[in-house]
Amino acid sequence: MTGYQDYLAILSPPESICNYVKGLKNFSSEIIGEYKGQHSKAHISVQFLPRKKPVWIEPLMPKLERELQTLPPIDLEINGFAFFDQQEFQTIYARLNSTPATKLWFKLLRRFFNTPPFEPHITIARNIPHEDFKILWPRFKDQPFNARFRVNELTILRRETIGHNKTYMVYKEMPFNRRLDFDTFIRAKLKPPAPMINRSDEQQISLF
Repeated sequence: MTGYQDYLAILSPPESICNYVKGLKNFSSEIIGEYKGQHSKAHISVQFLPRKKPVWIEPLMPKLERELQTLPPIDLEINGFAFFDQQEFQTIYARLNSTPATKLWFKLLRRFFNTPPFEPHITIARNIPHEDFKILWPRFKDQPFNARFRVNELTILRRETIGHNKTYMVYKEMPFNRRLDFDTFIRAKLKPPAPMINRSDEQQISLF
């Protein structure tokens, strides 16, 4: 395989949630018609790497696998819906509860990809025109969607940059470290640093 490939790093919810999101996407298309991304499987995007040659990416995988072993699996909670306002277009998504612990975990994950901060979410309807959004959003605004799930691994998807088949296929599945307890890990990371000793005070005290 020598052509250019697009790579996408994601976190995947269980099939039960994927199937529910699929139903929400189909429901949306019944109201506003087909839209881009309608048939994509539910996921949380972490990093998109477009137009890369496999010979550039493959040597990086062992290092990434080692880095992911420094993170424990994470439990995430879906809590209703929200949207990104992009002026002409809007994106409706399933909202994930954000806590200091989950924010820290995602911050550590982003470092492996040099990814800027982002809001983890599961997209329902991406980049739909404003007129369609005004019709669709009232159907989601106050609807409940509550679910809790564990993410045990990071998945790397891959597809041809240029070609007829634009479907992503699984390239690598890399586990997090299940021997690490999430709460213990987070407490250690959030533990405030020991106070710095003022060297001038120390020297002054030593005079007496």
